[in-house]
Amino acid sequence: TPPTIARTFNDAGYRTAAFVGAYVLNRRFGLDEGFDVYDDAVRRDMGRAEQLEAERPGGEVVDAALRWLQAAEQPFFMWVHLYDPHAPYAPPADYLRRANGSAYDGEVAYADAQVSRLVEALRSHGLLNSTVVAVTGDHGESLGEHGESTHGMLAYDATLRVPLVI
Repeated sequence: TPPTIARTFNDAGYRTAAFVGAYVLNRRFGLDEGFDVYDDAVRRDMGRAEQLEAERPGGEVVDAALRWLQAAEQPFFMWVHLYDPHAPYAPPADYLRRANGSAYDGEVAYADAQVSRLVEALRSHGLLNSTVVAVTGDHGESLGEHGESTHGMLAYDATLRVPLVI
């Protein structure tokens, strides 16, 4: 089995930490390999334990990441996973209002605000100019194109094309 990126960084002397927002990334699936810290504290409704869709809000995920960053030794590799722009779309009320009632757009704006918090923390710690920041998506959403409301059934550009910003 090839090593994970976290294992590669860890073996090179980096402190490694992950902060995830969805149960589908729980450590029980082996995704914690190579991380010193793997924060997967996603609350699940045990009455619906067969469902893997449990998530925690991006603000909680970023709060945990920022606490770790306060004491993080350098160099470090930190993975922060935000799950908010996934169905069912339920952004905080303020973001829904600012998105003119579009729940999906509100969730994207909320996730963007959480990324901004991370970038600002790196800046305030004097780390932004010496840190590589990569932002990507796991998939797009069809949002009604080709008769699909979310993703997973059809392989069109709406779901296959994802951003990668470095």
